[in-house]
Amino acid sequence: NKGSAERAMEIKWLSDNKTLLFNQTKNGYLNWYTIAADGTGRLRELTNVLQNNRLITLNNKKTQAVYLGGRNEVRLIDLKNFQDKLVVKDEIWGFQNSMPGFSPNDEYIVFTAYRNFEQDIMLHNIKQNKTINLTNSGITESDPIWSLDGKYIYFHSSRLKASYPMGMQNPKIYRLPLEKLDA
Repeated sequence: NKGSAERAMEIKWLSDNKTLLFNQTKNGYLNWYTIAADGTGRLRELTNVLQNNRLITLNNKKTQAVYLGGRNEVRLIDLKNFQDKLVVKDEIWGFQNSMPGFSPNDEYIVFTAYRNFEQDIMLHNIKQNKTINLTNSGITESDPIWSLDGKYIYFHSSRLKASYPMGMQNPKIYRLPLEKLDA
């Protein structure tokens, strides 16, 4: 944003290939904005809150975006009318977060929430407005991402040792099947 002393961070192209969605500080907090990529038009403010809005991911059709708000919110933005809504309130924390994301069919949101200082992988069914804890292990599983075929979630973890307080020791990448494949 020309002439602004505020800092812009994450930038995404919207489906029209003409508009940018980005977060920028306002009064010290990151909020979401859009602007025409060619510099014409005016800056449009989508959120105006006293918490950091960050880690945004667009769904496959670029019709919705999921992001983290503050220390305890997972939120959705409709990218057609820019309506913003709270999806889940949980222990997200305001730092050391995993990027939220969408399932390949855009029916679910995957994110992590903290339980006893360790991250668990959570799935939220958008239509049913229902959230389940997928891992619930007492060990951190972080950075979940869906396989393109929708059958697995990949994440990284140190499966034999909690990450608190020293962080993950020798983490590896794991694959979690979402369907029962054998008896």
